[in-house]
Amino acid sequence: MSVMQRVITLLVVLGVAGGGLSGCEELTSYDAGATREVTTAEGPPAPKADRSEKERSAKARRKAEKARRKAPQEKARPVTAPKPAPPRPRTFLVSYVVDGDTIDLANGERVRLVGIDTPEQGECGSDAATAHLAGLVLGERVRLRISDEDRDGYGRLLRYVDVGGVDAGLRQIEAGLAVARFDSRDGYGYHPRENRYVAADKATPDKRCGRPKPVPLVQAPAGCEPGYQPCVPVFPPDVDCADVNGPVQVTGPDPHGLDGDGDGLACEW
Repeated sequence: MSVMQRVITLLVVLGVAGGGLSGCEELTSYDAGATREVTTAEGPPAPKADRSEKERSAKARRKAEKARRKAPQEKARPVTAPKPAPPRPRTFLVSYVVDGDTIDLANGERVRLVGIDTPEQGECGSDAATAHLAGLVLGERVRLRISDEDRDGYGRLLRYVDVGGVDAGLRQIEAGLAVARFDSRDGYGYHPRENRYVAADKATPDKRCGRPKPVPLVQAPAGCEPGYQPCVPVFPPDVDCADVNGPVQVTGPDPHGLDGDGDGLACEW
């Protein structure tokens, strides 16, 4: 038994002996109060309730949303579909070279090169012009470019012929094996490459055989313009090659302007 318990027990005994329990009750009451007071004073403080994880997460989300709204909004870039690749140009295989200005294609079409003229088969200079054109296009795939007309009176396609970026007709002129012809100077329509062909023709020495000598001027029949054989209507009015039966030999001043290249022969086609 502890000292305190002994003292309490002694006091209780004395109190009973003295005839009262008030002192004991007071002591007991005081002791109990003291005990409660001590216990309250010396006990650990009640811990404060922590915020739950859910509340912290909600607060973090609200903060992030607020920051997002304050940040500058980047405009959405429109999504554009990629541009389709340009179609590959169509090409045609050259199966045969007829002469210096005419070729055959593997698909059966015959093509007359626009804006140039070379000697016909059997004429002087034909073999050289044919061989040169064959060296450019025979067995090659070529591109056909439309000019001012689609087909001639023989059903041949009228086209520029390009091979590997090279204009075959222009190369014939630059080689001196062809002349610029069948254009606006001859009474035909103007074609898109006419100026280039005419300039090349003037700048290139003519390697073809000699041109025929002009026929001496003879008295023209009535209704015919002097200087043309066969008959060409009197000028004016002006006529074109489409209005006469060619070819026409020009022996005079050529008021109709049929012989654009000045070789003495007009309206060959």
